[in-house]
Amino acid sequence: DGDHYVLNGSKIWTTYAQHADWMFCLVRTSNEAIRQMGISFLLLDMTTPGISIVPLPTLDGPPDGEQEINQVFFENVRVPVANRIGEEGQGWTYAKYLLQFERGNAYAPGLTNMLAKVKMIAGAERSDGGRRMLDDADFRRKLTETQIKVDALNATELRMFAARTAGEAMGAASSMFKLEGSQAQQAITELALEAAGIYAQPFVQDTFAEIRGERNEPRAGPDYAATVAPMYFNYRKTSIYAGSNEIQHNIIAKMVLGL
Repeated sequence: DGDHYVLNGSKIWTTYAQHADWMFCLVRTSNEAIRQMGISFLLLDMTTPGISIVPLPTLDGPPDGEQEINQVFFENVRVPVANRIGEEGQGWTYAKYLLQFERGNAYAPGLTNMLAKVKMIAGAERSDGGRRMLDDADFRRKLTETQIKVDALNATELRMFAARTAGEAMGAASSMFKLEGSQAQQAITELALEAAGIYAQPFVQDTFAEIRGERNEPRAGPDYAATVAPMYFNYRKTSIYAGSNEIQHNIIAKMVLGL
């Protein structure tokens, strides 16, 4: 519409949209070319008339009651053409480049810290027979398998970051990082849930009610178990965001195996 785009529709899973002054959005600006070529990359001022934000409740229930993710709706939102990044119709090309860096984060340091917490919990909690969870052979097997995967991922990340420093492209490595990193995150939160035992069972909102000072009696269990269930629920999303793990398998199959 002249020197403006007029947006109608919605964008889902926008993290902390309620705090944003600006957001970027991939919008369809043409139906004439192939679907990937009809997308443009726009910057939106969140105070623009016609933008509304709807919070999406999540199972992990943030302790401050604040929403993490949202759906943003657009009703006849006018966006200046000057707010377009790059060429019209090339938004997906720019987005794919950015996704390489979102998917290619350094997972290993965070995973190492998560594993350390699991080991701490497993060293403190005891099974029905009185043994520490850390002394349970089956639990130690799963813990060791996960540790090996994290160590392997760390070595691969260091090698790729060295290659990036030398000017090489990320390529399919970012998909591999995202795939292996998210699977390890979920495996570790499952181990934490198992290690905490019955103390991981209280409903998560009940735990956060105490943190907010809304309970009249103390929460059952040690402090270190308080966030085990919330983390487990929160990390269910890691195999979906930034491109699902199924999509990462397809990218690796195409770029590495030539399938």
